Amino acid sequence: MKTTTNLISIMQQGGAVMWPLYALLVITVVLSIERTITLILLVRKQEPVIKAKVEKPLSILDLIAMIAPVLGFLGTVTGMITAFRSVSQASSVQLQVVAAGLYEALFTTAFGLIISIVATIASFALDFAIEALCENEKS
Repeated sequence: MKTTTNLISIMQQGGAVMWPLYALLVITVVLSIERTITLILLVRKQEPVIKAKVEKPLSILDLIAMIAPVLGFLGTVTGMITAFRSVSQASSVQLQVVAAGLYEALFTTAFGLIISIVATIASFALDFAIEALCENEKS
């Protein structure tokens, strides 16, 4: 039996914590694209760049890199709570009852870690580009 996997189904399978994680992913992608476009435009204009002003939004990426895994672990805890609640309410313990909660837990943990990795790489790459741009201004 083939199941279709789309973003909405993934969000539903991961539980309520997936929605704030998805918001963090959207912010990460939008901010990364915005900063990249801004840096490209600054290079083309060849105007002096104020480093602090250009790199200030990168602190949001750093914050997301720290918050995303914590939210993922929160999803792990809520998934485990769901699993144990299902076990306590079941007349007989079946693997499927426990697996549903563990599935939710693993989804959120993985998603939180992926977002953190993306945000960290984006922040590092953009910071590196800003450093290079500001070094060119000094020359």
